[in-house]
Amino acid sequence: MRIARAAFPLAIPFLVACSVSAGGEPASLDEGQSALEGGECPLLGEEAIEHTCIHASVGPFVTVTAGADPATTTTDVSAEHTAYTVNLVSSGAGFGGAVLYTPDGDGDFAIFLDPSVNVSVLDSSGTPVAVEEDVSIDPAECSSLSRALVVELSSAETYTIVFEPGSEQSALVLIENLAEFNAPEGILLTAARSYDPPSWVVAEEGVEHPFTFELPGEIPVVSGNAGKGWVVFAHREGESDPLTYCFYQGGASVWHPTTPAGIAAGEKYEFVACTDGAVPGDDVVADHFKLSVLKGDRLAGTTTVELLILDEGCGGHEHEH
Repeated sequence: MRIARAAFPLAIPFLVACSVSAGGEPASLDEGQSALEGGECPLLGEEAIEHTCIHASVGPFVTVTAGADPATTTTDVSAEHTAYTVNLVSSGAGFGGAVLYTPDGDGDFAIFLDPSVNVSVLDSSGTPVAVEEDVSIDPAECSSLSRALVVELSSAETYTIVFEPGSEQSALVLIENLAEFNAPEGILLTAARSYDPPSWVVAEEGVEHPFTFELPGEIPVVSGNAGKGWVVFAHREGESDPLTYCFYQGGASVWHPTTPAGIAAGEKYEFVACTDGAVPGDDVVADHFKLSVLKGDRLAGTTTVELLILDEGCGGHEHEH
């Protein structure tokens, strides 16, 4: 019975320590965004500001003239990583105008401005787009930019950015896709066991800053089969802290499944228990990770598993200018 399974692995850490280790592979992931629930992370992070500030200082630069009428303007500011100087047009109330922008993806975009002129963003039907964040940029952080507005845009739309009449005759405008900066960081752990002769590859990897990640409910098999064998996933926060061990058992009901259903069930190891009482879905903080295959279906060849751990905090990745 599944309840009894937790008793056996509690003696396993000693066996894991005797295995041959090999480093895991760090992964910097380009897809997806950091978790932003409950205001935990700002939509506009320091990396995006720093990156855009460089473009505001060194270009590439393009000068355009805003259209006087938002309904008929053809002035476009859609080029990526480009600093646009937008010359505004005179009206009875001051200098204003409109430009067009077509995003290169779906999600959050930041409209950087200098000076801090007032703008509104209209979708293709003329409906204003809500501003998610209105950020004043510290001159000590970037002297070339004053303000940034974060809006959610769709690549299926062309948007009109309207400059409200004011005293400024021109404005510097840069628009960045925040998905390029808010992607989560991660660690990819790959562990394996061979059977004839017996050998182990234990994935072990540390990170400079602790990750907040969600404890997985299962660990997939990428070669061979789990049968009803065991995998151990261990983690800790800080060098002086003891490892926490989490135990996973193959989903098959027999050691060597032969039926299609049994083989499919053995394509993953399912959560059984953790020594600290954590359960799948719990948020865990750690900076050191270890993954070991103790046993799988030896008749199916080498058993290899992979575990991708994503940082749920305010992540980011290096961006090439």
